[in-house]
Amino acid sequence: MGSRTRRRRAHPGQQGFSMLEILVTLFLLTMWLLASAGVQSSSLQFNKAAQFRTQAIYLATELAERMQANQTEAVAGHYVFDGSAGTTPASCVTTMCSAAALAAFDLNEWNGRVTAALPNASVTVTAAAVANPITYTILISWSDRRSDRKYSSTGTSESFSYSATKTIFNPPS
Repeated sequence: MGSRTRRRRAHPGQQGFSMLEILVTLFLLTMWLLASAGVQSSSLQFNKAAQFRTQAIYLATELAERMQANQTEAVAGHYVFDGSAGTTPASCVTTMCSAAALAAFDLNEWNGRVTAALPNASVTVTAAAVANPITYTILISWSDRRSDRKYSSTGTSESFSYSATKTIFNPPS
């Protein structure tokens, strides 16, 4: 009987302490899970932004290759483009086109691909001077939604752009 009395006296101050430890552990676990979800969300957002940049680089390279394939019209300055839609040229996919019609077709089709691939996209293609060689500057701009809760609860839009240059020499006669 004496040993039972000692055990009862040794534990009365520890009642409920295990419950407090469990609550603190659950709180820490909850904070860790919320932080992990935030990191995952940021990772997805940055991944999407990187995808847009990669797409812009790919599209600028595509137009530069189209210019290189149609050198005569490129040196003549027919790949200058201000981003306006204009008239839709004839399709050069199934029918034979002149070099000038191919340049208009290239720009129209390329502009459609850019606006389909990037949000709120706009493009301009400028030439330094129409000469041989000619240097084009291809500028692709787009906007990406940002949800920075620190500054705005509705999210904001951030503008991005990619610029590339392409120099084309007149083909040898």
